[in-house]
Amino acid sequence: MAHYIETLDFPHDGQPQPVRSAAAPVVEPFEAVESNSWLDEEIEVSVATYEAYKVLYYAFIALPAIAGLDKFAHLLTSWDQYVSPKFAAVLHMTPGGILALVGLIELAIAVVVALKPRIGSWAVTVWLWIIVLNLLSMHGYADLAVCDLALSAAGYAFTRLAAECN
Repeated sequence: MAHYIETLDFPHDGQPQPVRSAAAPVVEPFEAVESNSWLDEEIEVSVATYEAYKVLYYAFIALPAIAGLDKFAHLLTSWDQYVSPKFAAVLHMTPGGILALVGLIELAIAVVVALKPRIGSWAVTVWLWIIVLNLLSMHGYADLAVCDLALSAAGYAFTRLAAECN
């Protein structure tokens, strides 16, 4: 079955067919399986892989939730300074309104990561890319944009781990 997944050589009638190659001998077909059952198959991962997944899982629940809540409390920083005037003009919103929306989105992302990590991991990654674009549209925030870009790389790694570990 792994060969079919890797080469995207799925049989059309639902029955696996032998794989023929000039370099490899004929491989006998596996027992019949339901279509798309490979999506729900459990695979074995190493302990280190699973631990890395769990670290990112909890981090990407806690950090967006904390940042989202702080958009309302302003305990960590004055978030208004990070709202690009260009984004505010495009959205036709005040910085306070944008921050309220951003806070709700970050709380929603934390919930999605907690409940559906395979989907939430992509939400984290894309959200961080949007934050990077926002920061790059302003002068003087390139250093934070680089940090968020690095964090988005961790988000992408989380997407790959979530696909295997969840």
